[in-house]
Amino acid sequence: MVIAPSGSIASALDQLALEADDDVLAVVGAAPDADTRAVIVTPSLGRASRRAWSLFGGSVLGRNAVRLTPLDTGRRFAGATRRSTRLRAAIADADLIVVLERDGILAGWHAARRAGSRTSAVYGVPAAQGRLAEARAERRR
Repeated sequence: MVIAPSGSIASALDQLALEADDDVLAVVGAAPDADTRAVIVTPSLGRASRRAWSLFGGSVLGRNAVRLTPLDTGRRFAGATRRSTRLRAAIADADLIVVLERDGILAGWHAARRAGSRTSAVYGVPAAQGRLAEARAERRR
């Protein structure tokens, strides 16, 4: 499972080099920029969130202030994913949760907690490559 709120996953998928026979991919986020087998599209930001980011997102202090409010995009994305029944089913089947963007970290953390100890969760492509290599080595044994 790949969590990318913006849907920008094409370069990450190229780097992960998924094996078509063994790996099934679920993308959580906006409509992805690459072909995938399963997509769970989450709602876009509301007007208030977009307005807050346009007003305060230009400075470090403003971004940090917005992150402390319920208008934080990561918090809103995590809330949308927690309410998704399709996502709950996908989490139950996931072996690896890969978070590609900062706004997906909270959603990835919640997903990993729901999935239990058999599911690994990582942030970024290098960590995902390592976990995939470990899993493939275990399958070959």
